[in-house]
Amino acid sequence: MSTVSTNVRTSATSRPYLALGLTFILLGVGFAFPLRLAPQSPRNIWEGSISPEALNLYALTSFAGWSHFAYAWRGQWLASRRFSTGSRAGYWFAIFGLLIMLLALRAWSGVAIFSLLAWVYNISHFVKAEIFFSGTKETRTAFYSPVVAFAWFTLCLFQVGPLKNISLIFVGSVFIAGAVLVVGGWRLLANGDVLLPLLTLFLLGETLVWAAYSPYMSEAFRVGVYIIHIAAASFYHYLSAYFYAESSIGRGKDHALKPLSILTINVATIGIGLVVAWLPQLKWLRPLAGLEWFTLWVALHLAASDLLPFWKRHPSTAL
Repeated sequence: MSTVSTNVRTSATSRPYLALGLTFILLGVGFAFPLRLAPQSPRNIWEGSISPEALNLYALTSFAGWSHFAYAWRGQWLASRRFSTGSRAGYWFAIFGLLIMLLALRAWSGVAIFSLLAWVYNISHFVKAEIFFSGTKETRTAFYSPVVAFAWFTLCLFQVGPLKNISLIFVGSVFIAGAVLVVGGWRLLANGDVLLPLLTLFLLGETLVWAAYSPYMSEAFRVGVYIIHIAAASFYHYLSAYFYAESSIGRGKDHALKPLSILTINVATIGIGLVVAWLPQLKWLRPLAGLEWFTLWVALHLAASDLLPFWKRHPSTAL
């Protein structure tokens, strides 16, 4: 859904409606692509429980994600050049520390649990990006309600613990929806301000639908539903970030952010992903570009994106 505020920046825009429209098309292309993009599902996550179509969509999400990461790390590198030498060294040392911590968490929790946590964390990143793109100066509690809704959606879809009980899911979903409206969601939607609560209500409504349909689901169907959601959030975020970056630069000032450059880099990363997925000789590259490792780099990207603003505000105390 479009999450653009009425207080839109005139100098840059994430073109939300265009990003949303292209997201819909990419979901269809990824899911219905006639050729297989990966020979097998990621190890230790969804093995034997994913259809070839859902695997194709997940692969496209991952391969295109490498391009997004390349631009993100480029931005982090350029931003860190404004720090003092000591602060810059400390920042990249902290990034390395985050990587070690995430590797340890992945080993302890298992790839499947780690991946689900990464995708819930990703919604927080998505929300922060949408708030930034909208130009909204004041952050409200209701803005972050999609994080709660997606976490609830995840737990209910995979029937964690007591959440096989449809009545419990019904009560919980209605309660969360009511709480979001009371703490500001109703006013935000009524005024046409930031529309993030709309995404929240959509996710909660979907939670009820899929919970009611759950007795008729196969495990592959359940996984497919989830992959469609993480792909939709990812594609929309990739596109809106590209559109915002491209529209915020002056003409000719940064060739890497021109549409042709963005398209070329995406084609290149998709090609690299395909080659690594299909050629056994390149299995040594899988920790960097393999589907089973994708959520590790998602999590590091998210953590680094949260660390950078803190480091900018507190360059001395961060060391």
